[in-house]
Amino acid sequence: MRPSLRVLAILIVAIAGPALAADPPAHIVIDADAGTVLEHRQADRLWYPASLTKLMTAYVTFKELKAGNIEPTSRVTMTKNAVSEPPSKMGFKTGTVLNVDNALKMMIVKSANDIAVAVAEAVGGSEPAFVGMMNREARRLGMTSTRFKNPNGLPDGGQVTTARDMAVLARAVWVDFPEYREYFRISAIKHGKHVIRSYNTLLEHYHGTNGMKTGFICASGFNMIASATRHGRTVIVVVLGERSSRDRAEKAAELLNKGFRRGFVNGGPELASFEAARVTGEPMNMREFGICGKRRAVGESDEAGADGRAPRSALEPRFVLMKPVPVYTGRADPPGAAPAAKVPLPRLRPRPLPAGTSAALEAGEPLRLVR
Repeated sequence: MRPSLRVLAILIVAIAGPALAADPPAHIVIDADAGTVLEHRQADRLWYPASLTKLMTAYVTFKELKAGNIEPTSRVTMTKNAVSEPPSKMGFKTGTVLNVDNALKMMIVKSANDIAVAVAEAVGGSEPAFVGMMNREARRLGMTSTRFKNPNGLPDGGQVTTARDMAVLARAVWVDFPEYREYFRISAIKHGKHVIRSYNTLLEHYHGTNGMKTGFICASGFNMIASATRHGRTVIVVVLGERSSRDRAEKAAELLNKGFRRGFVNGGPELASFEAARVTGEPMNMREFGICGKRRAVGESDEAGADGRAPRSALEPRFVLMKPVPVYTGRADPPGAAPAAKVPLPRLRPRPLPAGTSAALEAGEPLRLVR
């Protein structure tokens, strides 16, 4: 290249670079077993997690189950605080009782905001105390750019994460709690006569998918954490900021294919110490890219926007993964009902509530959701 052209190219990159760096989406691909990064783009860009937040709500609950502090049959009560949450929700009345096992299925499959708050109150003693537990786990796991303000991912300007941090969380769920993986594979639940399908398109359009979670608010765009296992190898991808539910599923499937094609890669950067080129400043706000139109109400279902169009190249023709899993209200499932997730039944040890001062310190000021 002639010197004059080289200078021109450098000037073009210098001018366009910052703008290009801000374009969504962001993603990261990791080998779940080796804990190495296979591919990434804007992995350290601040983003709103939306309902990917519920993966941490599940992680904290799994930890309490494994420690024996609660049981799958422990009581979860729909309080006035929980019932007041906007959709997506189960819509139970105040005072409705269900157990932890069924609550987890509803929270993960339906992405129910009301159930997430009810679980937080049951496990943590209060919503703020549970949020403190979430933030302590985030720090312990090394989620260096993440801050939680609520357990369901509804809009809050202070609740932020990155693709890299969400990959850290997803791998921790996979490695730390293999006994609870089946929760994320449930493709549909059935409550009474109503069948509720998972928003995770990959469960029935990509063989080997293990879950994990989807999310959407106007500011985040369409997010997804997807895990799949093929030929004894597990790959996890995080996609943030796609333009539709179809696009995020397509992108996740493409990235999973690339991850599996990489084979057993040695010498890749370790996720635990991985830092991409950090983009500073405010979190990405997908409203600027026209994700939500004027007719779209804030607080609408956090998974709204699924267009139902046929899957494209990286997605496979739909297959039936399993029958809808029945879910129930009440402390225990009806006699003879087989739980979808074969979870152990640890001995119940009532968990004392955290001291008010320390809980307040960890959780911050009393939470007010921005809707």
